[in-house]
Amino acid sequence: MDSLFELWDGFELWLVQLPYPLLVTLVLVVLVPTAWAVSRLLDHGVDIIAARLSREPGADPPLRSADVPISGATADREASE
Repeated sequence: MDSLFELWDGFELWLVQLPYPLLVTLVLVVLVPTAWAVSRLLDHGVDIIAARLSREPGADPPLRSADVPISGATADREASE
C-alpha cells in the first residue's frame, strides 16, 4: 500500500509542477470526457428507474433526441412522396 501512496505522491507532484496552460489542457482532456460519460450513465440510469416506477406497466424509457425525427426533414419527405 505504501508503494501506491508513493506513486500517487509522485504523480501529484508532477502534475502540480506543470506549466499552467499545459495543466489546464490536461485537466480538460481528462475531465470533460469523464464528466460526459458519468452524466450519460446517470441519465440512462434515471431513465430506466423512471420507466420501472411508471404507472404504465410496459413503459419504455423516454425517447432520445436521435430517435425523434426532425420535423423539417419529415415534412420534406412527405412533400416529395
